[in-house]
Amino acid sequence: MAEDILIPLIVFSSMSLIIISAFYFNFRKRRMVYDTIKVAIEKTGAADASLIEAIVSDRVGPYADLRKGIILIAVAAAFVVLGFAVGETEATGPLAGVAAFPGLVGIAFIMFHFFAPRQRVV
Repeated sequence: MAEDILIPLIVFSSMSLIIISAFYFNFRKRRMVYDTIKVAIEKTGAADASLIEAIVSDRVGPYADLRKGIILIAVAAAFVVLGFAVGETEATGPLAGVAAFPGLVGIAFIMFHFFAPRQRVV
């Protein structure tokens, strides 16, 4: 009976821990950027607008969407392979359904790469 509660609790706790840590580290990175700008203003008395723009802007490379799409499709393929590797026919369908989510999002990212190209980052 304890496994019935313990396993889902661990799975959902780990997923929430991953999401919370992603938000925390993004907050921490942004805080470090603002502290850097603050120190630059305190030392020089003024800050160069181009320097602040370079620090603050979250510019990603032109292939970021393609990379995300390929990774998500690989995750989807891993779920499908896991469904076949389990060996039970009842597991193949649900794992293929789980694989559909990252697979379709990965296809959407790849479509963004080709239909909404980004400017190159220098």
